[in-house]
Amino acid sequence: MRRTVYLFYLLFLLQTITAFAQSTNPKREFRGAWIATVQNIDWPTKGASTASQKQALINILDRLKAVNINAVMFQIRPECDALYNSTIEPWSYYLTGIQGQAPNPFYDPLQFAIEEAHKRGMELHAWFNPYRVERSVGNYTTAVNHISKTHPEWTFTKSGVKILDPGLPQVRNYVVSVIMDVVRRYDIDAVHFDDYFYLDGMGTEDAATFASYNPTNLNLADWRRNNVNTLVKMIDDNIQLVKPNVKWGISPRGIWRPGYPDSTITGNDNYNSIYCDAMAWLRTQSIDYINPQLYWKFTGHQDYGKLMPWWADSAGVHNRHMYVGHAVYRIASGNEPFNAAEIPKQIKLNRTDQDCQGSVLYNTNTTINNPLGFYDSLKILYKYPAIPPTMNWKDFVIPNPPSNLRYDKLADNRGDGLFWNEPSVASDGDVASKYVVYKFATPTVQPSDLENSSNMNNIVGTTYAEIKTENVTQTMYFGVTALDKNNNESDLSSIIPVQITIPSRPIVISPDDLAINQRDTIKFVWENTAHSNYNRLQIASDPNFNDLIVNQNNIVDTFKTVTGFRGLTTYYWRITASNLAGESITSVARSFTTGFPIPPQLLLPLDQTYISSISTKLVWKKSNSATRYRLQLAEGLSIVPSKTILDTVVTDTSLIVNNLKDKSFYTWSVMAANNFGSSALASVFKFNTGTSTNIMDDNRSLPTSYVLDQNFPNPFNPITRISFSIPENGFTVIKIYNLLGQQIAVLINQDLAAGSYFTEFNAEKYPSGIYIYVLQSGSYILSKKMMLIK
Repeated sequence: MRRTVYLFYLLFLLQTITAFAQSTNPKREFRGAWIATVQNIDWPTKGASTASQKQALINILDRLKAVNINAVMFQIRPECDALYNSTIEPWSYYLTGIQGQAPNPFYDPLQFAIEEAHKRGMELHAWFNPYRVERSVGNYTTAVNHISKTHPEWTFTKSGVKILDPGLPQVRNYVVSVIMDVVRRYDIDAVHFDDYFYLDGMGTEDAATFASYNPTNLNLADWRRNNVNTLVKMIDDNIQLVKPNVKWGISPRGIWRPGYPDSTITGNDNYNSIYCDAMAWLRTQSIDYINPQLYWKFTGHQDYGKLMPWWADSAGVHNRHMYVGHAVYRIASGNEPFNAAEIPKQIKLNRTDQDCQGSVLYNTNTTINNPLGFYDSLKILYKYPAIPPTMNWKDFVIPNPPSNLRYDKLADNRGDGLFWNEPSVASDGDVASKYVVYKFATPTVQPSDLENSSNMNNIVGTTYAEIKTENVTQTMYFGVTALDKNNNESDLSSIIPVQITIPSRPIVISPDDLAINQRDTIKFVWENTAHSNYNRLQIASDPNFNDLIVNQNNIVDTFKTVTGFRGLTTYYWRITASNLAGESITSVARSFTTGFPIPPQLLLPLDQTYISSISTKLVWKKSNSATRYRLQLAEGLSIVPSKTILDTVVTDTSLIVNNLKDKSFYTWSVMAANNFGSSALASVFKFNTGTSTNIMDDNRSLPTSYVLDQNFPNPFNPITRISFSIPENGFTVIKIYNLLGQQIAVLINQDLAAGSYFTEFNAEKYPSGIYIYVLQSGSYILSKKMMLIK
């Protein structure tokens, strides 16, 4: 190896950290992120609807695109299953919750991911686990066409993990067939493996295979490594034959074997622990990139400062790419957690080494959840877009440049953007796969301007793009280049000037001004103002818009549906239109008045009282314009469907209810309605059917702990109040005991919702003395003493 002294890199990093802060955005850099589907680590939510899963993946890709990630390692085969439409293996359990069951409504997750990634100018590397059959045997029911059932003789199990036997030729052929099925049918950019090969701690699980399939009499360890090497070479040969522009990479453990690059490096390795020889793949050039998982800090027995240069040197010597795998999941988590500066420091060191072409982040959810501000740090580390590096052993013919660059109205998106025509087919038959949009300060572009990443405005997979910029006060000049599958870049298109101006005053459409009898849900509609990207909607209860009840910006549609208005009330509304240049003046304001009633006022029985009957008359005040009322009555201290015993519509303002339970709590309310809609429910009233006060809601905010207050007054004669709070719903009991431990009264014995309450104890028939009152709710028990003096 041509690098033997690694201390230099650390010293160089420390001495030049300030300079790196000014130049940490190379034009060419691989910036990947793993999207793990096994155990639903990153995506999808198992069993969620098709629409929900799609939107979740869109959200992930949008967040990655926002920090200029340019590739995703998308896991499509975690356990000999498929997150794509396969005739060979069953649908994944992690997709639908039932292995073998297709999503309904149907969609193909891999195809969807490819389309969405490519739209955003990202590569998609299809991530396969080559051997794993079941990560935990019996965790779920496998499908009838799962390999564990169709060919159980191809598998072995160790410590509850079942894998395909790598030593069987038929297994290698099977794995290659699965991978090449995807390569042939899908527009993937690469095939990707992680670090799952043989299992750690192997014993004699494959002894029969070793005896039968070892024609060159290798020792056991070399034979196992050769089995993996053979599969890696078979995959490479097949890809080169079928689609040579598809890349092929593996992400092994970060230690090749103990003692490399020096004797201080120790830990779980590839060579002896899981029988894979990454150096053999590089020597034979059977892969296009190596992506070692350097999941450690600087210094120590897995010193990043030593391992990264060694891996880079190993790949560079054999003319292959090296991208580092970074452990984002270790930021502020687990044993020896990373601090906020650890991975940014690693990325900066990567950029000092010409043989390290980039990074891959594990895992995606952790990354976008911004541990210790790491996601935010990517906005600086990856401030500008980057093109993945070309592979000079593959195609090196540049594509033809795009033509007819223009600034026009976007068809699929709101507002204006850049458009261009797809270039003609290049001399080697390649077509453009994505495009780089450049923004310049002047129309005269020098070659150095194309090498300056700060001039890169966007990378997309479409023939149009929104303009991304922070400064539009002056005329901007744009050009576009084309990239092929190997990221060869074309010459620059023609340059066009663009000047963005603030949109004109928008025009509102509906509801009409002074509209009356509006419902509680209203759709507001306005014109699509020329050159605008989004709108702001403001709704207020006063004509000066001092009391805003809606102030929503970034509305990309030209309508917005709003609900929750109050009945018989006048409101005022207006909009603005915005683009990158700024926000327009407000539209002409309009007003409207709702036509549905306001909630009625409840009258009898009074709130938080008791009645000495199991029948009562519920009475409320007439609400203006109401033609009918909906009354709801529920057992307990809140109105919930499971406890509602009466839900009826009446035209009068009272209703007699009979056959209530004695000594029980009830909650009731009424909403008013007419032909234009319904009010909200009136504030609830509560009552108790009993001959003595029992319990009432104390109308406090929701408690956070169990509390039993001292009774008041204390001493007392003969009545005292006992207040208490419970933070969770539960069966609640309050009992009274004398000093002999004899129970003399039960004040409460029922389910209660979380809240604060009081009850009263009437000791008229008991002698003076000390008494104990006990609160039990769920598993919590609290008690206090009180004194009766007559």
